[in-house]
Order: sequence, then structure tokens, then C-alpha cells
Amino acid sequence: MKDSYLTVKKNTVSEFKAGKSVFIAQSFRISSTAEALEKIKSVRKKYYDASHHPFAYRLGVSNDSFRYSDDGEPQGSSGIPILEMIDKYRLTDTLVIVSRYFGGIKLGVGGLRRAMAEAAGLCLKNSESAEVLITENVMIEFDYKYMSGVMNLIETEKIKLTQNISDEKCKLILEVRLSIIKKLRTELQSVTNGSIKYT
Repeated sequence: MKDSYLTVKKNTVSEFKAGKSVFIAQSFRISSTAEALEKIKSVRKKYYDASHHPFAYRLGVSNDSFRYSDDGEPQGSSGIPILEMIDKYRLTDTLVIVSRYFGGIKLGVGGLRRAMAEAAGLCLKNSESAEVLITENVMIEFDYKYMSGVMNLIETEKIKLTQNISDEKCKLILEVRLSIIKKLRTELQSVTNGSIKYT
């Protein structure tokens, strides 16, 4: 079961030069297409005098939502190599934009592809990656006499206790990594002699 993914740790800007052209690459952590489009709009405004702003992004845990654009550069020369760099680092929820300032020397499609890939790759290397865990909130209810056993289990499994709403019974809301939910339920049944309730 997939219960984590990689994305960029921080937004990063890096500069790369090839054939007198300057490539300013930027990486962003995003959570939606709308956010990606806002970032692209913002970069175009900031680097308004750049020749082109090709980009690529990938979204979602299943990695099936993506988009790329050459933004006026020769077809296949820019957007795809940027996306390939995102995939090389196994990232999602990630946008990379490369703003190009033309230096007067044409690189050709092959040269431009290499330059775009290098610019994007350098930027992603500098931004590093962060693992994001996919979790689910689980509410448990049990008798106070089992509190010690339950808390020991939570601590051992490094589970985050997000809320304590206990009244006449112990009631806790836990943030649990997807891959261990089944195991946790079995262990909780054991430490509470099968009396635990999930609500």
C-alpha cells in the first residue's frame, strides 16, 4: 500500500547558462492545478522580459495528473525534459518553471532540451525532496484501565495523538499512517482484551 510520496522540500531558484542564454529555473510545492497556474502567472509577471517560460508539473499520489508546456519554444524541447527531471527525482505535487533569457545563439532543439533538463535538474537538486506521509484519522474509545497499554502502543508505533476528548471513557483521535492501520487495530484489540471501539 502506497502511504507516502516525495515532493520538493522548499521553493528554490537556480540559474544555468548555455550558449549565452540564461535559464532561471524555479521549483514550487503545489497542491492543485489552480495553484500551479497562479505560480506560473506570478513567474511570468516577475520575469516579464524573459523570452519564454516553459514549465511542467505533476500532482497527486497516483502521479497520473500532469501537464507541461514549451511556451513558444520548439515543440518537445522544453516542457517534456522538465517533466522528465521531476520524474527522475520521483516527485509529485511539484511544479518547475524555467524562464529563458535568449543570448543570441540558437542552441537547436537537442541543445535546448539538454539545457532545459540541466536547468530543471539543478533546481530540483538544490530544493531537495521531502517525504510526505499519507495518514487517516482514527477515533478510539476504551476503558481507563487500559490507558497505560494503549499509550505505550501509541508511543512505540510513533503514532500522533491529535486530540483527547475523553469523558466517562477514554476517547482519543489518532493520526495513523495507512500502512499500519490494520496492524494497529489488531494490537489495540489485544491490549484492551477486545473491548476497544472505533467511532
